[in-house]
Amino acid sequence: MTGSGDLLASGLALALTGLLWPLSPHGRRAPATAVVALLLLYLVVLAVSSALLEAELRPWAPAIAAAAVWLVIQPQLALGRLTPAELGLAPPRPGSLRPAAFVTLLAIAAQAGVILLQGAPSIGLTSTLALAAMVAAVMEELVLRGALLAYADRASEPRWRLADAPIGWGGLVVTAAFILLHGLRPGLLMGVAPAALLYLWLRARTGSLAPPIAAHVLWNVTVLALYH
Repeated sequence: MTGSGDLLASGLALALTGLLWPLSPHGRRAPATAVVALLLLYLVVLAVSSALLEAELRPWAPAIAAAAVWLVIQPQLALGRLTPAELGLAPPRPGSLRPAAFVTLLAIAAQAGVILLQGAPSIGLTSTLALAAMVAAVMEELVLRGALLAYADRASEPRWRLADAPIGWGGLVVTAAFILLHGLRPGLLMGVAPAALLYLWLRARTGSLAPPIAAHVLWNVTVLALYH
């Protein structure tokens, strides 16, 4: 990320994840610290990648940063300190796919309607930008709704149910940080927030990363197609 607005948004996202400390019992401060550390790693690699990559390759920076975080947690997974189920590397729960698909299609249709009503100026879509957006969608889900949410839910267990999805402070903090990472422009925040809440609900409702990954890719495809 570059620019003062992006730096401020990144700083706020990092500070927000620090709220997991006071929200977590004393015996669960280690996973809260892991959330902050992993997000910090993501931001550092993102900044370095953005600075080193040429302009046309810069859209790949988020995917590179997410890959770095995913690489770091692999020893924890190999040693059994994180389980595949915690990371969402599991099939969706029985009976959860139909409501997940319905809510996803409804949310994407609503977003498309808003974009069309507001008008969609061209963003100069290129094949590099489109491919980078698709890969970033997959990698961001592995990191945000995978690794970070796994540690965040360890720090502060889900305590509420929203349409059969267990949601806690950890999920809300990670989701708010995800929204802030996209910048502080009001229009952008309003566009990202519904998507972020959708991905969290899908992950919690199905217990799997497959539905939020599919929804994230479809959301990006829809937005890119409408802004082409």
